[in-house]
Amino acid sequence: MKTKPGIIRTHLRMLSFLFIAMTLIVPLRSQFAAPVATTESTIVLQTDGAPVLPTTAEVVSNELGNQTNPHVQCNSVSYTFDDFQGISTIHYHDMVTGADNVVPGNQVDLLSDISGSRVAYTEVTFTGDTVRIFDTTSQTQTIVPGLKRSNPSIGGNIVAFEDWGISVNAPQVAIYDLNTGTVTPLSNDSLVNFRPTTSPNGDVVVWDKCQAFGVNCAVYAAVETTPGVFTTRALTEMAGRDHLPFTDGVIAVYTSDRSGENDVYFQTLATGAEVRLAIPGDQRRPTVSGDLISFESRDQNDYDIFVYDIRSEKLYRVTNTPLVSETLSEIDVCNGAGRIVYSIPGDGSFDVDAVSFQRPSVVDDQIDDLMSLMGSFNLPPGTTNSLISKLQSARTAIDSSDTATACSYLTAFTNECAAQSGKKLTTDQATQLINSANTIKTSLGCQ
Repeated sequence: MKTKPGIIRTHLRMLSFLFIAMTLIVPLRSQFAAPVATTESTIVLQTDGAPVLPTTAEVVSNELGNQTNPHVQCNSVSYTFDDFQGISTIHYHDMVTGADNVVPGNQVDLLSDISGSRVAYTEVTFTGDTVRIFDTTSQTQTIVPGLKRSNPSIGGNIVAFEDWGISVNAPQVAIYDLNTGTVTPLSNDSLVNFRPTTSPNGDVVVWDKCQAFGVNCAVYAAVETTPGVFTTRALTEMAGRDHLPFTDGVIAVYTSDRSGENDVYFQTLATGAEVRLAIPGDQRRPTVSGDLISFESRDQNDYDIFVYDIRSEKLYRVTNTPLVSETLSEIDVCNGAGRIVYSIPGDGSFDVDAVSFQRPSVVDDQIDDLMSLMGSFNLPPGTTNSLISKLQSARTAIDSSDTATACSYLTAFTNECAAQSGKKLTTDQATQLINSANTIKTSLGCQ
């Protein structure tokens, strides 16, 4: 028989409202706000006039009650459902079939994440919160050993979570390996370590490390160097308010108020090169997948979702909902298709919605840039026409989804440039054109 003690309900409701409230308020200015890690570059962007990303609107759940904390991988979404009657359950939703199922729990479950067929979540109990993993295919449960563990993030066979068992004032971050059944601490200090996020394949974990909750924080990362062995390092210095880091295993994204307002920052984990997206107003909840960064940006009083394409350095608007703020958003790019899930105020409660879209192509812009580069060389008309015709034929093939033919025309282009090097083209001109064409071939995935 399931027990639903009042103290657990109170704890659960406080957690739910606190979680939503923390994402809706404008982050406070920190008394420690000061320049921290050196930013390699700054990209100035404007939300006003940003082109609209073509999307298809989708409803995940709009039942009576609060639907919050959505997470997405490919066509699967997990979220927390609070029915306002003291019951909180974890749902997993198939965006293709529309099937919506409930993870079997004790009806005081919250804070889930999803990876493949597995859903990790927190189950609140009298003796302390536990982290559980439900396999939607086998319908089996795995319980992470230990109590007072919560807020899991799952990627592949790795589950990262907050461990509150040592001290309620200094939670630590640890991981559980589903293959070996072992728990490994990633932090062990007197600081506040929380909000872990795991990369899709489980080889990177990022989190906030703060001197106090939300104050004087740094972003930390643990990277798997050999199977089961993680090396931990700081991605930013401990200063200011770095919030909610997220990673796809290649890039880490986070917000920081070091410039005086909350901006999105990202860095490549392999190099540590950091980029700031300088955007007017406050930004929050950055997530990354497939070289696309989604985040929420406040326009006057409300937040809308935007997407920044790292490849093209273009900013796209995703939502435009005056008087309504999207929150708790997350992006995933799977097989060339993107999806963003988010919570949004509905009829007296929060719903979970989504938008799906095709990953923006950068090839058209790259071909235009290559043609402009040729134009700047003032080449003989015959040479220009011959090269441009090959690029135009490649573009036509791309528009027809004939990648193989497009790659052939681009190869013909580079071959002609090589043949004309030192003749109709200088060596430097030929090199620039060949390098640009090869970049396009890489974007197309040419062999």
